[in-house]
Amino acid sequence: MAPDLTLAGFLVAQHRQVEDLWLHWDAKNISFDTALGYHLYHLLTAGITAATETVRASSHPDRERILGDITSARHTDAAVQEWLGRQRTRFPSNPADEGLKSWAHHAARLGEREASRLFMTEWAAGEPRTGDTLNTLQFQLAQLGYLAEAVEVQKQAVAISDSSWSGARVSKLLTLARLQRRTDDYAGARQTLQEAQRSLPPDKQGFDEGIWRHFVKECFLLVPIAPDDSTAHRLLAASEQDLHGIPRLWMDGVLDAAIAAAEHLCDKPALHRYRTQQQAAARERDQEVGQPRQSTSGPALS
Repeated sequence: MAPDLTLAGFLVAQHRQVEDLWLHWDAKNISFDTALGYHLYHLLTAGITAATETVRASSHPDRERILGDITSARHTDAAVQEWLGRQRTRFPSNPADEGLKSWAHHAARLGEREASRLFMTEWAAGEPRTGDTLNTLQFQLAQLGYLAEAVEVQKQAVAISDSSWSGARVSKLLTLARLQRRTDDYAGARQTLQEAQRSLPPDKQGFDEGIWRHFVKECFLLVPIAPDDSTAHRLLAASEQDLHGIPRLWMDGVLDAAIAAAEHLCDKPALHRYRTQQQAAARERDQEVGQPRQSTSGPALS
């Protein structure tokens, strides 16, 4: 659900006109997402009694549906007023009351990349240099396309990562490797992945299986930007070796990445192995979750 719709809904709702409930109802029914995300209280800001009477007197085709929603004992005028107050805080009338992070998001939605970057970096400069701050900054920079800056921020996040659980450090390293790959920095990404591998738990089963899948997936995704075919083939072989013993290969797109790597190298034997594994993983998935699906393994190799 777009933030613009949330703001527009608030601007209308604060006038508390009962006839606007039809407009809010249309907004709520735009899609499945808005049905969940556009708050029912938009319809009730003129008062629950007034809203109920207006709907009952109408011939609207959704009359009964709306009445079923708004006459619930869960709703009170006090709760609606409290919600409206929170919306006023969320959307202050004075621009000076909005935080730098909010301005960064506004600028990004308007396509003002550089303005968004400046707002976000200024916001981060005034915050404690914690993992949460760095993660927010890195994510926004990456979304805006400032990948080199996002890499430097993520390096800081790795440096201060919690050492009490190796998985936390590995996760941050994988994010760093992903960013480095997106900047076509093969050497940097490969070095980061090797560092991550040294921190991976030896057991590929159970609690840690997911992080193993993401690690191997990132290795496969690195194959197409290897500096030469020889290096790419060595990485493909090492990635396949690391793939052994990891359960639930139907998750996290790891075999899709393997297939893409083999296709890039025109390695038909590897491609055949990965497609066979993908078919087996799909059957395993069907047995585990009980939802058959069509095969996506692609055409058979000649």
